[in-house]
Amino acid sequence: MMAKEKGKSEGARGRRRSRAETNAITRYFQELKMEWKKITFPERKELYRSTVVVFIFTLIVTAIISLFDMFVTKVFSFILPV
Repeated sequence: MMAKEKGKSEGARGRRRSRAETNAITRYFQELKMEWKKITFPERKELYRSTVVVFIFTLIVTAIISLFDMFVTKVFSFILPV
């Protein structure tokens, strides 16, 4: 008889746990939906401008790194001729 009682209490705990997990998952998706409503997407014109700025900045940084690389290569080839 003790074995059956023990089994029943474990089953009840298992059900409680699954309800808590279900509630946590439901709450997660509700909060996700609320946060999604807070997102503001840029308008097309602003997105275009930002893309152009990023592209130009990338070109400038690439040019700076390339010039630095060429300079260091020349210095090392002068110091250590191969």
